[in-house]
Amino acid sequence: MEIEIDERTQQCSRCRQYRPIFEYRGLTETYEMTFYNNCAYCRRNNQLKDRRLVQVVIFRRDPARVIQIMLSQRIHPDKPYFNMMQGTGGKVDVYTDNNGHEILETEEDAAMRETLEESGIILEEEKLQKIWSETVPSQLERTARRCNVQDATYNVTLSIFIYPWDWIQEPIATEPDKSSDWTWHTFQEVIFMNLIPMLQKNQNFIFQEIGKYFNYCEIESLDEQEENDISPMTEITFNNFKKKTEKLTTKDIIAIEKYKKGVTFEINRLRGRLTKINKYLNNNYGRKYLQIFDFQDRNKVAEKVNCLPTLEEIKQNAPTEYSKIQNNVYRYTVHETGDKKNILCQLKI
Repeated sequence: MEIEIDERTQQCSRCRQYRPIFEYRGLTETYEMTFYNNCAYCRRNNQLKDRRLVQVVIFRRDPARVIQIMLSQRIHPDKPYFNMMQGTGGKVDVYTDNNGHEILETEEDAAMRETLEESGIILEEEKLQKIWSETVPSQLERTARRCNVQDATYNVTLSIFIYPWDWIQEPIATEPDKSSDWTWHTFQEVIFMNLIPMLQKNQNFIFQEIGKYFNYCEIESLDEQEENDISPMTEITFNNFKKKTEKLTTKDIIAIEKYKKGVTFEINRLRGRLTKINKYLNNNYGRKYLQIFDFQDRNKVAEKVNCLPTLEEIKQNAPTEYSKIQNNVYRYTVHETGDKKNILCQLKI
């Protein structure tokens, strides 16, 4: 079938054929996504023998504070794992850049791409958390069914990611011929479901990792004004707060961050003041009288005499260093200028 070349097609950099651009329809707009310079047909015939599959489990906590995960059912009768429940995900692709070099997509990029293609949800990479990975020998790349090594055709690396839903992007069944609508399910419901093997094997572990996320903090979406209205924690409040064992809220974290910023500013201010005090003590409280000595002798004299030594005190308490003054007095008084000459005058040399 001949494809009409227009703004909805793009030329593949590998086979030079024109292919349709992938699109998906959102709630209000139609979004256009082109992830590679070469087409899906070239990518499909250009895979590595070592395959990688990713699954993303998107989770939330409903108004009743019950943890739920987002799943859909595989409904294509000719595809593996027919009628089983799954998250978003698929295989990590190999694509060709403009220079003809084959590049393996990262697992994170594959997770974000597959989620967008299958549900229309755009993931933020910094919130994507990898919790499990395993490499198994397999005869079938797509199903990753474990087999004896001698019978294997592929080494398939399976990886599971979890991701907190933002309550803004509604999941859309963008591939209705392959999977059903996206629905939310609790742990009590999931344990009776027929999941794909990767999720079935790790369902307890997945909910444990999600539970750790909520035990650490409860994420809220705050605008700039709401963040500005939060007052920094005081020292007394923080000392009482750190004894608590309850999970942190977003407002707690922001208040602690503001308290930390204030403490850091105060430390820097006091550090600058301490530097000025030390400089004053060293230069204006008698240490300047010792500058006629080199560094080592200066410290020795400082240990033996007070901060405002007279020539007689230096002679009595530091005779070795005093002899150096006597030997160099002519050079200091005649040839030196500035502070050292003034110091010698004050010492009445």
